Amino acid sequence: MGILDSLKGMVGKGSPKVEVKLLKNQAAVQESVKGIATFTGGEYPVTIDSVVFYMLMTEEIKEKETTKESTNKVGTMTFNDYILEPKEVISLPFQVIIPKDNLISSAAIKHFVQVKLDINGQDVFGVCEIKII
Repeated sequence: MGILDSLKGMVGKGSPKVEVKLLKNQAAVQESVKGIATFTGGEYPVTIDSVVFYMLMTEEIKEKETTKESTNKVGTMTFNDYILEPKEVISLPFQVIIPKDNLISSAAIKHFVQVKLDINGQDVFGVCEIKII
């Protein structure tokens, strides 16, 4: 990896993509949910330090016409500076446990599993909605 490619990768030029698929679209609190995260290399090589898994909850507050977000970190996998090459595709199976403090899904409350690549200088992630019952 050349210095120019390394610098472009650090500033997000040609960033990789993250796609998240869950094996089921609903779960109960404290239930384990399996899924697959697929990472596709971008235009330039990037170094992945780790993969972080979050539960994201959004709540629409109609009276204030705002949306409140909260996140819970539910897991991390360390990659030890793995270099994701351009157009390389990696599929990573994962499993997360729905935190016990998550509210039940409704029209105003939505939940997502978010998978984020820890890449220097970039915010690369994918999300998939899940209904908490």
